[in-house]
Order: sequence, then C-alpha cells, then structure tokens
Amino acid sequence: MPSDAGVLGDLIEWFLGRSGDRRQYKRRAGSFHLWWQSGSGEKPEMRPGIGIELSPNGLMFLSPDKIGTAEFNLVLRIADKKMPVRVRHVRSDVVTHQGRSWNRYMGEFVGIAADNWDVICRYVNQEDEPKDRRKMQNQEMAKQPDDAYRLLPMAIQQKIVEMLVAKGRLERPHGGQTPLLKLFYGGLINRPGKKPAHRVNVHSRISVKDELVAYDTRFLVEDDGTVTFA
Repeated sequence: MPSDAGVLGDLIEWFLGRSGDRRQYKRRAGSFHLWWQSGSGEKPEMRPGIGIELSPNGLMFLSPDKIGTAEFNLVLRIADKKMPVRVRHVRSDVVTHQGRSWNRYMGEFVGIAADNWDVICRYVNQEDEPKDRRKMQNQEMAKQPDDAYRLLPMAIQQKIVEMLVAKGRLERPHGGQTPLLKLFYGGLINRPGKKPAHRVNVHSRISVKDELVAYDTRFLVEDDGTVTFA
C-alpha cells in the first residue's frame, strides 16, 4: 500500500489484507416467502411476493404489484421466523417467472430489529442457531471495539458518529463508551465532476422501546476528511 493512500490508508491496507472482508456481506440466492404491507392504517393489506436473494443489508424479490414509494415495509419469513423490515427502493425492472410477468425489486434495509438482522446473517452464512441465545446478546457487538472503525482518523470517527446520532441511528457514546457499530470499507469510487471518494458502510444499532434496531448507512469520505451520506 503506497504511503500516499490518503486519510483511509491504514483502513484500506487492513481490509486488503483480510480476504474475507473484501466484500461487505455475502449473499444467498434461493426463494423464501415475503409479504408487502400495502396501504396504511393499523391493518395494512399483506400482498404476497417471492424473495429470490438475501444479504444482511438488502434483498431482491418478485412482486405481482407495483410499489410506488421510495421506502416500504415487508415481512420476511426466514428460518421459520416472520420478521418485519423497512426497505429502501434501489432499482426495479420487470421479468418473466413461470410464464408470468413480475416486478423485480432490489432494496436495502433501512430498519430491522437487531435480533432479526442476526438471524439473517446466520441464514446467509448457513450457520446454526446458537444453543444458548443468552450468550449471543445483541450488545455483544459493542464489547469488542471494531478494528476497522478504530483505524479511521479520529476526526472522521467523530463525524460519522455525529451524523448517525443526528439521524437517530446510534446512541451518543459517553465516557469513552464504544459506539454500537461495525464498519466495512466499500472501495474507491469516481464521481463525474467531483473528487474521488471512499465508500464506507456502517452497521449501527440503537435501542427503541427496549428493542435494538439495526441500520445500515453508507458514507462517502474524501481524502480531505469530508464525510457525506452516500
């Protein structure tokens, strides 16, 4: 790694040296049941769809319906467990499946209960359910400081934390407390008419009504230390 790699030089070198971390999350292809919560009110209509690919930060699915909102609610059935998720629309198209036309959607999770996120991670990685769930508390993520996060310059750490706190996706750490987050380096991207920037993906958790909720947030970090949401 050249010495002029910029403010994220140590982070990039660390990730490049860990082949298992070169990609943020694995994906698992295969069908699973899901439902789109159509309409509003206390009892929205549950419209069935077909999940076709899943990762801890998003999914791909088929729906007979057109979903016209930037964000929407789904209920996934994973490992015999139904879990509500909030999804941001990324892109969509129309495909043929079993002789019918379906709307195919690709989306990112913007809200999911932390224990459900853990279930998805185990499902994607084909890992067994822990025998003693009490030893797998969601807070365990904060007990060991995230190595990648600690490799960021302090000023960038502080900016990311402040932006997540302002967005309601992270509790403000106090007294040297480790932020409840995990960081993934997403690579250098070139932007027409703008300076190149590094994509940094952050998985964070916050307690909402005594339940941990997980979020995935993308940031762009420039070599001058500027941090913006991607």
